[in-house]
Amino acid sequence: MAARSNRVHGLLLPIGERSLLLPSALVAEIITLADIVEQPLAPQWILGVINWRSRPVTVCDLTRLWSPGIEINARSRVAVFYPLAGRGPGEFFAILTSAEPQPRVLDDAAPLMTNASNENPLFAVTLVLDGRPAAIPNLATLADLFYPAQVT
Repeated sequence: MAARSNRVHGLLLPIGERSLLLPSALVAEIITLADIVEQPLAPQWILGVINWRSRPVTVCDLTRLWSPGIEINARSRVAVFYPLAGRGPGEFFAILTSAEPQPRVLDDAAPLMTNASNENPLFAVTLVLDGRPAAIPNLATLADLFYPAQVT
């Protein structure tokens, strides 16, 4: 019988001064920044919409929720996410990163136990990883942010 592995495959997405650590299975693709069509009356953290694989995908700069935002440059990338639980199969969304996301394999949960103070509702856990602040996003809060309740 093969031994069970406790390894978790993730991506570390640099977004400004901190990074997001999340399961790589949530990310459909990492792409270079494409032409963004601005959305009138959108919240300031929504940069606009890109055409990804013949689909409109909203691109956000999450750092604008807690600081001025990411300075877009040649290293910036866009992480396109699969729809979150309970959403339709075409409800992709994307997050702007300040550099190329890095794969991470966590062999155990020890790095996740270094919980720093967390005052941001976007984060389920904040920690220090590789000497930098990082956070595991709260997927329920992200779902509320990206898919606001429909008023009927």
